[in-house]
Amino acid sequence: MTDRTSHNPNRRGLLSVASVGLGAGMAAFGGAQAATLPAPQAQHRADVIVIGGGMAGCSAALEATERGASVIVLDKAGRLGGNSILAAGIFALPLGDSAAARQDFAREYERIGQGRGNAEIFALMAEHVRENIAWLERNGVAFGPEGVSAPFRVAVRNVGPGAWRGMPVLFQAMRERIEARGGRFDFGVKARELVMDNRGHVVGVRAAGPDGLVDYLGRTVVIAAGGYAANTAMLEAFADPNAGALMVRGYRGATGDGHRMAEAAGAGLRGMGGMMALHIAAVDPDSTAAGQPAFAIPHAISINRAGERFVDESRGYVAHGKAVLTQPQGLTTLVFDQRIAEIEAVAGVVGNFRRLGLDVHQADTIEALAAKVGLPPEATAHTVNAFNAAVQDGAAPGASPPKRTLARKVEQAPFFALHPLVPGITLTFGGVMTDTSARVLEADGRVIPGLFAAGEGAGGAFFEDYIGGGALTMCLVMGRIAGRSAVA
Repeated sequence: MTDRTSHNPNRRGLLSVASVGLGAGMAAFGGAQAATLPAPQAQHRADVIVIGGGMAGCSAALEATERGASVIVLDKAGRLGGNSILAAGIFALPLGDSAAARQDFAREYERIGQGRGNAEIFALMAEHVRENIAWLERNGVAFGPEGVSAPFRVAVRNVGPGAWRGMPVLFQAMRERIEARGGRFDFGVKARELVMDNRGHVVGVRAAGPDGLVDYLGRTVVIAAGGYAANTAMLEAFADPNAGALMVRGYRGATGDGHRMAEAAGAGLRGMGGMMALHIAAVDPDSTAAGQPAFAIPHAISINRAGERFVDESRGYVAHGKAVLTQPQGLTTLVFDQRIAEIEAVAGVVGNFRRLGLDVHQADTIEALAAKVGLPPEATAHTVNAFNAAVQDGAAPGASPPKRTLARKVEQAPFFALHPLVPGITLTFGGVMTDTSARVLEADGRVIPGLFAAGEGAGGAFFEDYIGGGALTMCLVMGRIAGRSAVA
């Protein structure tokens, strides 16, 4: 089906799905509308309409155009990339191309999500990510060498030319390939509601653009509109009454548009409740996106304003970020010594902070370092000495709290501190219910024909915590599956 624009179309048989009849949770944040939006005079047509131009949306669009479909990507922002373009560009993958490695990968994500994540999506990630990274490479995206995400049984690869710099390059390459195959991007266009035909099949999107309302009609629609981290009302209704006060690290347009449109069409939602539905990281307040010391956290010790440790740092940066929420002033300081600073992962974080002009405090004693960042010197020194005494064979079982792995004594000058670190929302975990083909499901499991979803706002993959690189991998894998399914 070729793309075309028409006026005064025959609209018989098309029904717009307005946001009426929303469930109590959705109505609580004011998403309901009094009536269906008026029928617009203009239409655009393509085989597949994709809502959202982030990692999932671009993966779906590229896959669909490769299969010969005409595609229009709608994005309400004036740029490509959504939340994904602000990411470090880390993709998680199994530690090798074997069945055992894939099983280990999926089990690590299940374990860190307390067994309440989407095991089917984890299995798909494990099965397809290596081939999908090779697919991106064939489409002009460069990747760095493979590393390990300690202490997990998970490997990582970073988009070139490096952390925080590669994602804009990736999106430029994907856009060029999509447009070369006839795909189109319409920016500044906000999807408002889905359009169904008389059979109950989703066949389009009613959107608001620079010239008013427009219908984008096709055979199928892919929702890849991202999460709701920037929607205060949704955060307070679903997660916690105070969640809306958290810093938003990512895209300010992540307002849950896809969740609302899908539910208005009958879709079910999963994994939306409580703080377990939020990804929270402790970051530098002056650079909330790139000032993210994830790879240093497991190796260092984190000290609150009372000069005390409060979390097992080896659990990873999401568990660490959520723990910071409960600390005095909601602040923490990451402390490490010269030997820890020489670890490749930590050195990378330090180098990135310095490149960004963020503070990397340094002193010859723990007391002097504490004084520099406003911690009580005696209490901080006592905490470090007690931790050092508890370290044995790479763990600190007798420390308070214990550290399970990656425990190293903090004793060789100079000493370093990343300060201050504050909690911020990176992304949200809950989303529209989907199956392994990325088809959108009603709450009872019935398929909504013509509607697919992928990315941060779909599948409810993660719960409570995740391993860094998992979000981009999930968006890539499920986005490509959505594009394939939408064409099929």
